[in-house]
Order: sequence, then C-alpha cells, then structure tokens
Amino acid sequence: MRILQLCVLIICALFSGCAIVNPQADHANLGETTWTLMAIGSTPANLGEAAILKFDEEEEEISGIAACNSFTAGYEMIRNAIKFEDLVTTKKYCEGKMDEENQIITALRSVTRYEVKANMLYFYDKGQLVLTYKR
Repeated sequence: MRILQLCVLIICALFSGCAIVNPQADHANLGETTWTLMAIGSTPANLGEAAILKFDEEEEEISGIAACNSFTAGYEMIRNAIKFEDLVTTKKYCEGKMDEENQIITALRSVTRYEVKANMLYFYDKGQLVLTYKR
C-alpha cells in the first residue's frame, strides 16, 4: 500500500510541474494599452500621440496613427510571429511628417515578428528591428 501511495505522490508531483502550452500566452496583453512609437529602426521618433498603435485582440485588428494619417489592418499571430494584412490609411497630407509616416507604414507592412520586454513592444522584419513602441 505504501508503494502505491508513493507512486501516486510522485506522479502528482511530476504532473504539477507541467504547463499546458497556450499560444495566446505569448501575446502579453497587447490589446490592453495604447502603444506610443519610440523609434523607427534605430532612429528615435519624437511624435508623441501622433504615432500610436492599438490592438483589438477580439477582432484581430490593429488601428492607430502613423504621424499624420489613421490606419487599420487585420493581423495573424502565432506565438511571436505576426503579420499585418490589408493595411489601409487615410490620405491627408501633413507638412513635415510624411517621410516618417511612410517609414512607419512601410515597416508595419514588413513586420514578421514581435517581442514584448519591460513595457516595450519591438517589431522585426527578418530579424532586423524596424519599430519600437512603449506601453
């Protein structure tokens, strides 16, 4: 009887250390905040509220402002891989902001992976950092 109890105890201990893999767990609650752009590549971006990003995790869509125009897109995410689809923007012209805006939109269209560390959101294209946002 003692051997049976010991075996049950060992089996319970082994299984309690196992975790169920949840692909949603890596998403780091992206949708619970507004992300503010901090850098395009390695160049600091000082656009404040003029360059933001929000995730709607239920609808699997993003929306935001890219220096001047509003944008929206769908996204597909598996673990840390992400792809933005059908990105559309409004078409107004803003003096002095269009270069940064074009860089942001081009970067979003190229994103293949993301990472969240210490309230920072990093987007990568083939291993190269393209955009940095802050929570």
